Amino acid sequence: MSDRRNLSTCFLGVLLAAVAGCDELPASADQDVVPPEVPTTESQVSEAALTAPDCRMLATASVTASGDDGDGSVAANSQDDNLDTRWSGPGKGAFLIMDLGASQTLVGTTVAWHRGNERQNHFVLSTSEDGATFTQAYAADSALNNQAQTYAFSARKARYVSITVNGNTVNDWASIAETRACGEQTVPPAPTADSGPVLPRLPYLQSVGPTSAIVVFRSGVSCTPFVRFGEGTLLARTATATVAGWRHAVKLEGLQPGRAYGYSVEACGSVTGLRTFRTASAPGTRRVRFTTMGDFGTGGSAQSKVMAMMNKPEWRGEFLVALGDNAYSSGTEQEFQDRMFKPMGALLREVPVFPSLGNHEYVTNQGQPYLDNFYLPTNNPAKSERYYSFDWGNVHFTALDSNCAIGMASSDRCSAAAQKTWAEQDLAASALPWKVVFFHHPPWSSGEHGSQLTMRRTYGPLFEKYGVDLVLTGHDHNYERSKPMKGDAVAPSGTRGIPYVVVGSGGATLRPFAGSQPSWTALRDNQVYGFMDVVVDGGTLTARLITSTGTVRDTLTVTKSLPAVRTSSQAQTLEPMETVPGPVDDPAHMPESLRVRPPLPPADRLEDVADAPEPPARTEAPESE
Repeated sequence: MSDRRNLSTCFLGVLLAAVAGCDELPASADQDVVPPEVPTTESQVSEAALTAPDCRMLATASVTASGDDGDGSVAANSQDDNLDTRWSGPGKGAFLIMDLGASQTLVGTTVAWHRGNERQNHFVLSTSEDGATFTQAYAADSALNNQAQTYAFSARKARYVSITVNGNTVNDWASIAETRACGEQTVPPAPTADSGPVLPRLPYLQSVGPTSAIVVFRSGVSCTPFVRFGEGTLLARTATATVAGWRHAVKLEGLQPGRAYGYSVEACGSVTGLRTFRTASAPGTRRVRFTTMGDFGTGGSAQSKVMAMMNKPEWRGEFLVALGDNAYSSGTEQEFQDRMFKPMGALLREVPVFPSLGNHEYVTNQGQPYLDNFYLPTNNPAKSERYYSFDWGNVHFTALDSNCAIGMASSDRCSAAAQKTWAEQDLAASALPWKVVFFHHPPWSSGEHGSQLTMRRTYGPLFEKYGVDLVLTGHDHNYERSKPMKGDAVAPSGTRGIPYVVVGSGGATLRPFAGSQPSWTALRDNQVYGFMDVVVDGGTLTARLITSTGTVRDTLTVTKSLPAVRTSSQAQTLEPMETVPGPVDDPAHMPESLRVRPPLPPADRLEDVADAPEPPARTEAPESE
């Protein structure tokens, strides 16, 4: 598509609002303001410089625009490297043109939108060799955040880049804090396969949020590795480990929500082939898809079959929620290596995992190897990875440590009262329309262990009070879905209840049910291994049990009306996830726990996955239980 522009004519048109070929001013020529109900607090950092993701920023020789607000928000402000200033132009079709001074190879444009967290701009990018004939290169709506956004397009020669703004979701003004044209990247191609010495532990993804992610891996020798990353296959950015050693967790920052990123690890002569992952979607994103299962960490054949099915493109989720007993039988360092990270390596290189602690992890030092192997959000007052929460699109997830809640933790490791207080505050604070809670011990189960009444009586009232939509657990080695529950019974007709699902079918040896199916059970099965595929799409949540042979064994559907998402909640959620640094090793001496040992056999026998006695429930079950 081509168009012709005469800047002097359009400037005159802005002043007179009557020249043919230029957009007319809105009926009310208000300046660049937002309605009173939208917060107007400026959230951009004072005099912050522009940093452009995935963009080799080119110098702009001069910049012009179709007009400005008359109060000093002129075109030149878009090039002053100061996010506190801006260009503001009135009317749909207002445009800004960057002149690079000479024709260059362009591959995109970076824009930092003024008040970008409060409104989405409808815009078109066009390029030109002569400044008269422009060809459209990109058209879209901006993402709802304050960060610089890079819009990539196919490489082309051009001297001029035009940004035309056709209004936004609040008013008909164009308002840009900073913008730059992006030149062709001079980076080596992304490696297609692993090379060099094989890493003792291949990369896996942790704490993936809307704007950050952690790539974790291990090297066979001590070094300071780095990760190349970028959108798609253009790995133009680099993040370096902060310390030398064998265990590495490299944080990638400055990412954009809901985007596909590629990455490659370079460590001590080892190079990993290109792998991709998707960042968390921003609040307001209607569709979220994840998988979930528990009781899988055996390193055995059943786990392998479940993993193979989960890793198929038709079933792969954006992330995995793990429901505990991730490494049988005691959650040791070697069991994590041989029974979780090796058999699940292919999946975890591209799908981030958000785990919870099982009782088998607690066998070894109350879960310390678990804490050493995962890098999870630390958004509770104790800065503990034992319980945490995160957002993905329109869904708020809360992970609890049920071992702590039922009295298996020492007071210096985890306080049951503190966890409950935090959980209530966390659920109350979330403005997202969907809430999912996950942990290990099931409040409702007719399996070998039965219902964990301490969890039900302690947390059930909180789940009901704050509108939890789904509770996911493991522990019993079977699948069981309750009817919508309220209190100690099935929710009465016409009232809202919560479905509780046991997904303990991820790989550990299945167990017989202790008795006949209770009236509160919607469906149960101890004959199939599998995982749940969960899709939240607008006002509908659909959860399906997918067996290791690819059949759909059960389907749960929950529907609701969606409330509006607060803008302030969106801005807060787009902060990078806070995590602990993890274990720091002496770079001169390999930790004894990391030394190579003969691989463990699979934990496929009943005795391999047997459970130690648990503390009794703190309250008695009703007679109907």
